Amino acid sequence: MSRRAVLAVGAGIAGAGVLAACGDSTAASGPANDPVATEVAGAEQALIAQYQAFITTFPQLKVELTPILDQHADHLKALGVTTTSTAAPVAASDPRTAVAVLADAEREAAKARRSSCVAATNPELARLLALIAASEASHAPALTRMLAR
Repeated sequence: MSRRAVLAVGAGIAGAGVLAACGDSTAASGPANDPVATEVAGAEQALIAQYQAFITTFPQLKVELTPILDQHADHLKALGVTTTSTAAPVAASDPRTAVAVLADAEREAAKARRSSCVAATNPELARLLALIAASEASHAPALTRMLAR
């Protein structure tokens, strides 16, 4: 793992700590009942399922993908919504394709989270969604760097 990748993962983990801190106040103020939060929770669960599927299929990716997977679990926890995803994980024939699929999924998730911020009527939820969007936006370049190796 390159020095940049280690720094990117470290920055993401620090961001996850911020999200965890935000999660307590968000859950107490009630945005977990917001339909936007429910939608985002479903999307986070789908990302979690995708990461888990690729880690199971390509165990050599576990070290690099687990920190990002853990961040998505933190996002879901911060939302305070229990949901299940109906999206089936995408299959990949090799680790490189799996990482490319994840990078695309992260780019799409970041775009969707920005839209979710606008749709949220609760200011605390909007703030949390902005943090989640920033986290997801940082995942795509980290995954793309994995492809460059």
